[in-house]
Amino acid sequence: MIIPETMAKIQIISLNDVRDRVVNALLKFGLFEPNDITEGRIGEQMDEPKRLLGVLQDHLEKIKLLINESGLLIEPKGSLKVVNWLEQAKLVSEASEKLEEEYRQVLIEVSSLKAEMESLSSKLRELEPFREVKVPPAQLKIFKIMIGYAARSAIPKIREIEGVALVEGESATERVPVLLIARKDSDVENKIKELGFTLISEIQDTSSPSALYESIQARLNEITKALEERRSELRAKIREDQDRLASVYGSLMTGINAMRILSKACVSNHFTQFQGYTPLKFVDKLKSLLAFEGVFLTYEVPKYFESKEVPPTYVRLPKVIRPLESIINIYGIPSYWEISPTIFLIITFPLLFGLMFPDFGNALVIFLFALWFRNYGKKKGSQNIKQLSLVLLYSSAVAMVTGIFERGFFGPLPIGGLAELLGNESLAKGPLYPIWNVSGLNQVYYFMRPILPTGGTTGVINTILLSILLGAVLLFVSSLLGIVNAVKKRDTEWLALEKVPVFLLYTAPFLVFMYGFTNPSDYAGTVGSVLQGILNFTLLFDFDFSKPAYQFAFVVLMLIYVGLFWGLAGKIFVLRKHEGLKGGQAVGIGFIEGMFEPALLLLSNTVSFIRVLVFALAHYYVLFAFSYMAYLAAGTPNSVGAIFLNPVSDAILVIGNLLAIALEGLVVFIQDMRLHFYEMFSKFYEGRGRPFEPAVSYVNLE
Repeated sequence: MIIPETMAKIQIISLNDVRDRVVNALLKFGLFEPNDITEGRIGEQMDEPKRLLGVLQDHLEKIKLLINESGLLIEPKGSLKVVNWLEQAKLVSEASEKLEEEYRQVLIEVSSLKAEMESLSSKLRELEPFREVKVPPAQLKIFKIMIGYAARSAIPKIREIEGVALVEGESATERVPVLLIARKDSDVENKIKELGFTLISEIQDTSSPSALYESIQARLNEITKALEERRSELRAKIREDQDRLASVYGSLMTGINAMRILSKACVSNHFTQFQGYTPLKFVDKLKSLLAFEGVFLTYEVPKYFESKEVPPTYVRLPKVIRPLESIINIYGIPSYWEISPTIFLIITFPLLFGLMFPDFGNALVIFLFALWFRNYGKKKGSQNIKQLSLVLLYSSAVAMVTGIFERGFFGPLPIGGLAELLGNESLAKGPLYPIWNVSGLNQVYYFMRPILPTGGTTGVINTILLSILLGAVLLFVSSLLGIVNAVKKRDTEWLALEKVPVFLLYTAPFLVFMYGFTNPSDYAGTVGSVLQGILNFTLLFDFDFSKPAYQFAFVVLMLIYVGLFWGLAGKIFVLRKHEGLKGGQAVGIGFIEGMFEPALLLLSNTVSFIRVLVFALAHYYVLFAFSYMAYLAAGTPNSVGAIFLNPVSDAILVIGNLLAIALEGLVVFIQDMRLHFYEMFSKFYEGRGRPFEPAVSYVNLE
């Protein structure tokens, strides 16, 4: 699940008479990725499959456009009985062409309306600054009125042109909207063009900017209505013809995969040679499917990293965690020779999101939005939207759990009430307080309060330590995975010169924060003693070994020094061997890249996890501030109900929570990705692989 499947490089040689049977078997198998044959070729590639591949792909794009315009979700299906795939591809092409012809006129109309709508929308955006400008008809007969945009620096020069007046609009950018007025008989067009004036429109005798804006808006409304009518007609027609469309759709996609296989095959007078990759565990199944006369199959397993041909990456993941691949693929596809970080991500991504966004109510809103977003993705047929929405569902679910423990529900008022808002336990609690109290969650809250942002100064300090402890553990695991990947690649140089020193460096903070558990009752003080010892040794050269914590600090510091000097030596070696640098140049660059930068990253990467605390604190106190404003707007009442019954207070609370959900939720999601991409993935993950893309059948092959 975390290590890519071992791939077998398959070689199939068949008699030409059974070539199409082989293609059928490979499509039914669904786990064979065809590859170009580069070595040991017995013939030449065929041109016809390549030509037909392009033809079928062109038809597929048109069918997809037809489906997208209808707004319907149509899955490929159908059945085919194929004797000759080249002939079948031509038949599929003809069927697709006939279907396209039936819908051609309505598609042309839809495309034309969409193009006009886009053009008018662009025009409307340009006219927006001038929508309130009205010019009397008498002036339109005397003056030439032009609207457009000019660089802010060019406006003084335009004003200097004789017989020209202009009105400058507001703009936050360098390009400023300008209304320019000149006499009808003047020739200013060339002069203003030289000064960079971009003309949007010249107002005619019967119009004005406001009238022009209104006319375009009216036309846009007409087009929008007409477009929806055409799409309704298209949907109605496709519903009647849905089975036929799904059959052509499936036949096209299957035909494309058949042509992929044939276009990469090599053919001689009597034999056809296929080559590709299949997961090793399924080779026997493929052999059984090809167990007919005239077929010979051999295979080999890739053994060496950085060989001429790079095997595809196939990681079999449970369906529930497969959406996390969408996050990983932003960074890069796992290579065949490295561990996939998906199993790592399924734990850490939702966890960090929940720790940074601990509010049950706000997380519930995000959860419901993610459900809607997932359904929207299904309707649009977007796999990326569906995967991203599932990641959001997992993350918001964890945030609801952390929100329960932190007692966060749209801010402090609904649960903690005035007691939490004003810091006085004798005041009124929130209306939801009994739920937390009866279920025992209130006791859990007070037990956990010393490590929560609501726990005062002690809580903040403990939360900082908890955040950095989490970062130290994750960075240690990341650097350990770097060691595992280097061993898996059998790249001894990369292992010894880069990954081992990195592992030593990130073992240091891990040991420091693990040492605190030797005295759990005073975890903060124990960790603080080790950190104090490291600072004394580094900055004051005070080597006091009277305390066990200082002795441990010295060992950790030596580990850091060994990692830094090891990294320096390794970088110098690599620069001299692979880049041809010599002497002082190799030492200088080696010092920057092998010692200074790793030392800086060690500190910044570890401390970077404080952002977990920062965002949790920010979220709590943003809602705390809005709750306090709502309390003041209600006239500082003695009950929580009086706040909720005040319309102004309710508006303040709603605005505060919407800001927290929209802005903080987005920022936390981005920062969660940053912690993974920059702090963790950079220690073990390269993401330079290519995905496994097998040729499959989308219809039933008889």
